[in-house]
Amino acid sequence: MDESSFLDEVAWRGGLGETSLARTLSEAVLRAFAETLVPDEARALAHALPEPLAAVLLDGPHLGNLSEDALYRRVADREGTLLGFAIEHTRLVLGILGEKLPETTRLRLRRHLTPELGELLAPREPLPPPPVRLRRPPEPELGKGNTLATGRPGSQKPLSEARPERAHAESVVRTENPHGETKLSSSRGLTQVREHETLAEGEPGPRRPVSEKGR
Repeated sequence: MDESSFLDEVAWRGGLGETSLARTLSEAVLRAFAETLVPDEARALAHALPEPLAAVLLDGPHLGNLSEDALYRRVADREGTLLGFAIEHTRLVLGILGEKLPETTRLRLRRHLTPELGELLAPREPLPPPPVRLRRPPEPELGKGNTLATGRPGSQKPLSEARPERAHAESVVRTENPHGETKLSSSRGLTQVREHETLAEGEPGPRRPVSEKGR
């Protein structure tokens, strides 16, 4: 039995989403379940478990006289949750444990446990495996992630690669002939010239001579 696959299965079947929560629930259930076993049974079960889970089980105490109701209450106390949730978690973890145990170990435990406790280790109808591993998401390729460890150095648009405009839209720097309208060398003349209102082009006298006033 592999601890990683065991926790993945607990998280998947329990709809927990995270294996860290699956680990917390599994340890609470195993510590409480250890109290239903005598030392010889606890060692036999621990021998079939991966090391981290085996250590939790061997931590004891091993009383060997815990009822099913007392087991659920122990789990609720360890989790700090309601009894109904503790019952669901206990049946979930022990059901998966029973499926993964060797047949000889499971039968030995069921012979020494009460029928109610032994039934908790009975294999359930198998479910499809998790679609992806829940313990550790795949690492992104180096330089394509969003963290300091996986991202590429620098920003996506470093200043060294920037090509900003060197002048604003109305700046004289952007024109080929700045002040061309007013320079003597390139101007089409002053305002009077462009408007044809110079002395050379104007008509003599005002537009409304004094002699025509009152008409």
